[in-house]
Amino acid sequence: MRVNRFLMPIIVIVVLLGTTLIAQAAGFWSTSGKDSVDLENMSAADIKGWMTLQQVIDGMKISKEELYAVGGIPLEVPTETALKELEGIVPGFEISTLRDKLAAPANPIEPAPQPTATPIPTPIATLEHTQSITATHSGDGTGSGPTPLPPGQVLPADQIKGRMTLREVSDQCAVPLDQLLTALNLPSNADSNVAIKDLINTGTLTEVTVVKDAVAKLQVK
Repeated sequence: MRVNRFLMPIIVIVVLLGTTLIAQAAGFWSTSGKDSVDLENMSAADIKGWMTLQQVIDGMKISKEELYAVGGIPLEVPTETALKELEGIVPGFEISTLRDKLAAPANPIEPAPQPTATPIPTPIATLEHTQSITATHSGDGTGSGPTPLPPGQVLPADQIKGRMTLREVSDQCAVPLDQLLTALNLPSNADSNVAIKDLINTGTLTEVTVVKDAVAKLQVK
């Protein structure tokens, strides 16, 4: 009996696909890092941009009101909203900042109040001189952009914010712009003046943590 030469390849493909589907159904096969997070018992460090507000509420065992208050999120925002979407619709919202606030102690110990000292009057001449110095060194006069760092100081990777542009990250973190673009899988002619949060909103990047990790690796080279 002559066997069709296409029969064996078809059988092999069917067997492989069947094995994969069975493994996925049984929970032994995963193609996403989402399965590595226990959504029922999370810590602040487990929070990712793909998670919804409801998943954070359930995993962190906190109320909606508490989460929204910590993140500065309007109550009308649906709990089904993904965190990465909030950086484009809630002014000042950043996933990294939310992690830090949720990781902070619930009731931090406040320092004991110190006795109030009687203020000593400042001579008018000294006050005018101080105001003159402050006005002279208040910034570059544009009123926009991040506060320049003192000469020789490098911004740590974990201090990067979503409102910063790629060029600001390169300049303040002391990493070459071309190497930063390569580490983020961006083309060499990419607009370096675009904000990180805008790249997240367009789907070019997933979250600010990606930039922080890339810069941290470049800073140790």
